Amino acid sequence: MAKFSVATLVCSDLVRSREFYKDVLGLKIKTDQPPHWVDFDLGGGALLGLHPKSEVLHVRPGSLQLGFWVENVDTFVSDCAQMGVPVFQDPFDEPFGRMAIIGDPDGYPVQVATPKTRRR
Repeated sequence: MAKFSVATLVCSDLVRSREFYKDVLGLKIKTDQPPHWVDFDLGGGALLGLHPKSEVLHVRPGSLQLGFWVENVDTFVSDCAQMGVPVFQDPFDEPFGRMAIIGDPDGYPVQVATPKTRRR
């Protein structure tokens, strides 16, 4: 059986993307080797990798959507807007809780959500 190890995003500016995932989402950097590679520890051995674009690898927003739990999605999205992070979809209710979609520096959609049990 295969075990998930890494999701990799191709980035137009590795440092700018690193700062977004570190500062906006609060992810912990595991490997920091710009301009070649950056990855974040997602726990349980899983990583989120950032790879620079190349002749073979292209930035393709919409081809992948990441999802993260946050403490309070409404507050989180408000804070993102104040930092200039694009908000693709304002917070809305779903059966599992509340969610919104923000954009990373290359335009990849990033789902942020708060499950019903965590909302305050």
